[in-house]
Amino acid sequence: MAVPGIDTRDRTSRSALGLAALLLVPTLVFLAVFTYWPLLVSLIGSFQKWSPTGTAPRWVGVANYRDLWQDELVRQMLVNTGLYCLAEGPLAVLLGLVAAVAVDGHRRVRLFARTLIFHPVMLPTVAVAAIWLFLLNPVSGPAVDLLSRLLGRAPALLENPRTALMTVALVAVYKNCGLYMLFFLAGLQAIPRELQEGARVEGASEWKVFRHVTWPLLGPVAFYVAVTAVLDALRNVDHIFVLTRGGPANSTNVLLYETYLKAFEFWDTGKASALTVLIVAALLGLALLAMPHLERGIHYEA
Repeated sequence: MAVPGIDTRDRTSRSALGLAALLLVPTLVFLAVFTYWPLLVSLIGSFQKWSPTGTAPRWVGVANYRDLWQDELVRQMLVNTGLYCLAEGPLAVLLGLVAAVAVDGHRRVRLFARTLIFHPVMLPTVAVAAIWLFLLNPVSGPAVDLLSRLLGRAPALLENPRTALMTVALVAVYKNCGLYMLFFLAGLQAIPRELQEGARVEGASEWKVFRHVTWPLLGPVAFYVAVTAVLDALRNVDHIFVLTRGGPANSTNVLLYETYLKAFEFWDTGKASALTVLIVAALLGLALLAMPHLERGIHYEA
């Protein structure tokens, strides 16, 4: 015998599950078409040798991975990618946090700073890179001219292998720190002011208020910004294409840019697919290793 109350709850639960599944269908289709299917094609292609003449690819097993492992250039790309991520990601996050703390609570200053610092985020990465290419022009660039007056000589920032990687990293910092500032500002404005004022009443300095009250409550925002910064550092190579094209002497060539070169310049689709698989595997590995440690001590509001 059916119980009317239980039967009604079952029908309601089934209706909610059906509605949830229906709402998820567009997202799942989008992920399947633009994420999972390309990954599957890349995985299969990484075990094949593709000919630029258009002939059918042939199966070569792990030969592409073996060739990449033995390639000195790829090892240099790994070092460049690591150094670039270590230079660009933390610096952009730190500057975004400093800018957010500096303008928080000052409405007029906040509006001006938000507009000034966030402006590069609104521009395409290629446009930002083109602006800095003009500023850093070794012959007529205003930034190089200013540095030459201060240092007594004109530094070739993009032409010197020792400074080129840091220079393109700083261009990316200029592009991204405004976005991180907005995230931190949103997190700061969500913190109850009573907590900070109570700490000040107890005699805590501004540094102690930030260290023991503000920063712990910014944990979820900081976690999201850190993950976003790592992903941005690994996937944004548009400015490298405009500024240096991987040079000089491959000093600014990173894994994703090398993947582009192998796929569309050298038409070595098999090795490009292998590099893609390695990049995705590295990202998944970093996520599995880092997220439990990063989330430790982060408290989310109920």
